[in-house]
Amino acid sequence: MRLLFALVSLLCAGCVAVSEGVGSMSEIDGDSVMVVGKIQIVPPIKPEEQSYKANDPFNSKRHFLGRAVMFVSDKPEYQNHTGHALNPALEETFFLKVPRSQRFMVKGSVTMSFAMRTTSPRTATVDQTELMFPSPAEFDMRPGDKVIYIGTLRMHRDEFHEVTKAEIRDDYERALADYRKKFGSGPAPRKALLKPVRVKQAAK
Repeated sequence: MRLLFALVSLLCAGCVAVSEGVGSMSEIDGDSVMVVGKIQIVPPIKPEEQSYKANDPFNSKRHFLGRAVMFVSDKPEYQNHTGHALNPALEETFFLKVPRSQRFMVKGSVTMSFAMRTTSPRTATVDQTELMFPSPAEFDMRPGDKVIYIGTLRMHRDEFHEVTKAEIRDDYERALADYRKKFGSGPAPRKALLKPVRVKQAAK
């Protein structure tokens, strides 16, 4: 199942919790950590490059246009029923609530185009294009963490919306200034840059 179609289906069924942003420190409890960072695409994605066409009673479109979708899990592998997704806006510092148990980003993408057409009461056809992130990756959470800074995930793309280069940039001071502006004098984020995870291939 493709990432976007999976998320739309899960959203409509109410099976996935989506973190779009943290409004106050009171939202972060003992079972969660605030993750601070940024998603940057080179060249930046223009609004006219994205399209979303579907019967959309739940306003799912807002999760995809100008935003990334990143599934998180307790293991470094994607499963169809992963129950949590992060939904940061592109090109700006994000502040997201992540369950401590969900320390792995197992799938990530930016939607370029999505069209769903119902062909019968139980079937639909889907045409989609996604810019896929390198994954899996790990959030370096420690027991005492309340806020961590994971860096800027900067991805270069080609004309086919394929990632040609990905890097984690350390823009801590700028992110800290954005954090202070939003949350005041709360605990400073600990620098914990996102770590790629090498998945062992099964023996043949």
